[in-house]
Amino acid sequence: MLSTRLSSDNPSENGILLWDRTGYPVVSKNNEFRQIILADGYASLSRSTNQIASAVDTPQAIGWSTPTFSSGITLDPSDNTKIVFAEEGVYLLAFAVELLSNNSSDKNGWFWPRIDGVDVAGSTIKVTMSGNGHHLVMSRSAAFTMSAGSYLQAMWAVSDVDLWIDAPAATAFAPSSPAVTLAITRLRQ
Repeated sequence: MLSTRLSSDNPSENGILLWDRTGYPVVSKNNEFRQIILADGYASLSRSTNQIASAVDTPQAIGWSTPTFSSGITLDPSDNTKIVFAEEGVYLLAFAVELLSNNSSDKNGWFWPRIDGVDVAGSTIKVTMSGNGHHLVMSRSAAFTMSAGSYLQAMWAVSDVDLWIDAPAATAFAPSSPAVTLAITRLRQ
């Protein structure tokens, strides 16, 4: 059993282990108490079907299937584009999307995060594709600070609706592929 951390506790000696009133154990290190991350605040999400843009140059959110596994991160029950974070913290997100070009002209795709309805500045991924039937997998990892109750959406737009998010079907020798994947891990409070 850990003792509860009091405001009078001093972290001047490294290695003091206490229970913080916010519901987490903390350890003293370099003259401060630091949270010990417990096994919550993670998720693995994917989309198993194609998603086609409804119009060019028009942002829309990616819809997600039920998380494969998760703790402290859920989908909004009324909007499967919103990923809801139960607790505040810094989260590492690893995003990957498979794209299909369905005609030979050049076309652009843009992908970016939106937190609580606000686009995250400086976060857009842009890709240009051409070639009928060409596939491309694009990925990026980034860390974001989330507040308790905040939600994240993965946004996208295209310059031509013949560029879409593709979920390749199974073959005789390989299983199907998700159209989009997102792995989320909480790094710290």
